Amino acid sequence: MLLHLIYRKKNPTAFSIERLFAQLAEEFARRGVEVNQLELPHYNNTIGNVRNNRKWARTQVQSKEVNSGAKNVAVKHVTGDVTSVLFGMDGPTVLTIHDCNPLLRYSKLHPRYWFYRWVIYEWPVRYADAVTVISDKTREEVMALTSCPAGKLEVIPNFVDPAFTHQPKPFDKEMPTILQVGVKKNKNIAKLAEALQGVTCKLQIIGKPSEEDTALLERFGINYTWAAGVSDEVLRQHYADCDLLSFVSTYEGFGLPILEAQITGRPVITSDISPHREVAGPGGAVLADPQDPEAIRQGLRKIIEDDAFRERLLNAGRKNAQQYEIGQIAQRYIDLYERISQKS
Repeated sequence: MLLHLIYRKKNPTAFSIERLFAQLAEEFARRGVEVNQLELPHYNNTIGNVRNNRKWARTQVQSKEVNSGAKNVAVKHVTGDVTSVLFGMDGPTVLTIHDCNPLLRYSKLHPRYWFYRWVIYEWPVRYADAVTVISDKTREEVMALTSCPAGKLEVIPNFVDPAFTHQPKPFDKEMPTILQVGVKKNKNIAKLAEALQGVTCKLQIIGKPSEEDTALLERFGINYTWAAGVSDEVLRQHYADCDLLSFVSTYEGFGLPILEAQITGRPVITSDISPHREVAGPGGAVLADPQDPEAIRQGLRKIIEDDAFRERLLNAGRKNAQQYEIGQIAQRYIDLYERISQKS
């Protein structure tokens, strides 16, 4: 089987999709799949760039298929938010939708809503042979916001990077380090800052917080540091160095930091919403209302002060994260590729 994995143009502030599928590509190759990885030359944010990306992708795909002699069995898989490049490509075709945030973020009065609605979501899901989503939450959004047939949709979750390993350390109850991964508005630093008022701790933020969030952190007297542009290795070290992860975001397509902390052996507080609940697993995290600073504060104090409770969290979290091993996830994609190839 020949597989074309098509990525958006690299963005220095958004790279998780590409990192995940690059690792899956290695796993696919180990399982006998010939993989061709393509990075689009333009950001897919204007009609002109959409046209240029489609033309470029078709040329690259056709060239590879002619050279390999595998034209009739090649699968084209668009891995992220550049779904429009599928148009004009012969099947079998797959696209992955990580979330529907643009359709929720923009008003229907905004022209960008209609660009995303048709060019990125509606037309591509109609065209593709299969649509994968990373959580039941995203599946529900796709069903509600597009006309994608239910039979096309398949939930295949993200995996935990195998480089994350169990790193036990004594919990610092006197001055715990709380890790916060991400700084976009949905990461909810404002509510976390309010929740941490009066909690003796250090807050380590991955990313550069906005001026608004910085002002709140200062106002509430939070002892914090931040680090932007960190490597994967440094990020893993931050997980190993922290005492617990706070991930009380208001919106996610999946919520990978929950699993990364669980594998590392760190307790987690996360939002009592979907998909956070499902990703964390039964008993795998403290669940709190992300809009209620007092609920977040109580959850943090429970983790910090209750040793037996914290140990139960760690055990349940580690067991949960083991379900998201890369080999299992890769095989689910391969099974899907084979099914749609047989139909084409």
